[in-house]
Amino acid sequence: MNIIKKEELKPKCPYCESDLSDIFFKQKGPGLLFSKTAVYFCPHCRKVLGIGRSNIG
Repeated sequence: MNIIKKEELKPKCPYCESDLSDIFFKQKGPGLLFSKTAVYFCPHCRKVLGIGRSNIG
């Protein structure tokens, strides 16, 4: 399987099918010693696209 970079293509929201040139996110958590949780969501329909955790930022 090959991984091919395609800058000219924009991903689509799986819910509203709008082109995603931007993705919004909101962070929650204390940071520093504890991880922050980020929720990534569509700027058009505001449905959640994913959740991630980070000790940075």
